[in-house]
Amino acid sequence: MGAVKEALKTFSYLMAKAIMYPTLLLYFRVGVKGRERLPRTGPFLLAANHFSFVDPLLLGAMLPRRLWFVMAEDQFERPGLRTFSRLMDVVPVKAGAAFRLGPIRKCLSVLRSGRVVAIFPEGRRSHTGTLLPPMPGVGVLASRAGVPVIPVAIAGTREAYPPGRCFPRPGKVSLLVGEALSGLEGLSADAVAQRAMDAIGALLVENGFGDYVGSSG
Repeated sequence: MGAVKEALKTFSYLMAKAIMYPTLLLYFRVGVKGRERLPRTGPFLLAANHFSFVDPLLLGAMLPRRLWFVMAEDQFERPGLRTFSRLMDVVPVKAGAAFRLGPIRKCLSVLRSGRVVAIFPEGRRSHTGTLLPPMPGVGVLASRAGVPVIPVAIAGTREAYPPGRCFPRPGKVSLLVGEALSGLEGLSADAVAQRAMDAIGALLVENGFGDYVGSSG
């Protein structure tokens, strides 16, 4: 039964990607910079900023590897999203709170099987229009799994589909992939999380989105 369930989730992810890729590419005119920095094989943590509900859809559709997302558990109550999230094998966590043991184990299992976990270090969508201080979750996972952390800055979804807007407007979205973070050994979980947010902020500044960077940048 486990193999059947895994096959169903893989098929569902690939189908969702096939549908969402052309839709999002055209609607948001998505550009990806630094795609070659993403390892083709092996586990890593993908750490991205979070302004919009569309952020995980864009990462999943536009980046080549399958991603296992960490998502705020309150989003599971949104109509239609619970079933979709289960099919995508999303790992639910409490927004803005420390990781519980169950989600940590699930993420570590994914990473130890050579796969990719995508996490939003801020722990929630930013309603301020700038980066938020990070939660330690990405640092907890990085230290326990011993895998690379790759920062990805998302620009454009703040304007296209910010919190409170009912429907996204067409716009230009950029996914900016950074180099894997180095020198993380021995750092605390909080320090690793801050390094990830600093790297995301630097990517935004370098690419002309300096107004996105607040106290975390």
